Amino acid sequence: MKVHLRVFVEVENLGKIMNILSDSGVTGFYIVEYKGISPQEWQGFSIKEDPASAISVIHDSARDAILVCSVVDEEKVDNIISEVSKSLKNERYTIVEVPIRRIIVNSPKEV
Repeated sequence: MKVHLRVFVEVENLGKIMNILSDSGVTGFYIVEYKGISPQEWQGFSIKEDPASAISVIHDSARDAILVCSVVDEEKVDNIISEVSKSLKNERYTIVEVPIRRIIVNSPKEV
């Protein structure tokens, strides 16, 4: 089975994750830059419910982070998680595994 592996890290740890994935035989991944606030930072926060205020709070309070995603064989996941936990022992990270039932790729011929 394939797994969609998602690793959330702070920006300065992106290279470490890329190296771990490469060393584990992962041949492709993509990244998404985002701003995030952990539940501990968000606790007790109350904002106006208009979109401009909410966006302003995110811009002012959130940290820059990266979501590194890849589709990997289920057999590789435990090793990758082990390597991430060793390499980022004193860093913040979150790992999410999502089982994949099917992958459909549409590759029309170029004209």
